Amino acid sequence: MENLRTRIDIIDESIQNLFLERMQVVKQVAEYKKANNLPVLDETREKEILERNIARLDDLDLVDLYEEFFKKTLEVSRKYQERIIKE
Repeated sequence: MENLRTRIDIIDESIQNLFLERMQVVKQVAEYKKANNLPVLDETREKEILERNIARLDDLDLVDLYEEFFKKTLEVSRKYQERIIKE
């Protein structure tokens, strides 16, 4: 069990690093949208992102959970963009 927990800790650290990297790019997107008076939500783009990411998933038993996970990622990204645009 300890080995499994250690592996999860390592994965969590990787997820954190990727999250921070994603948010850096999301910040740049928000700054572009703010400068060009564009809305935060681009439904077409979000649908494309979601479909592309789900299509790459090989484990069909996890599709619904991965979709939920990725929808939350997009939601957090929108919230961060909204925060930046309001500044």
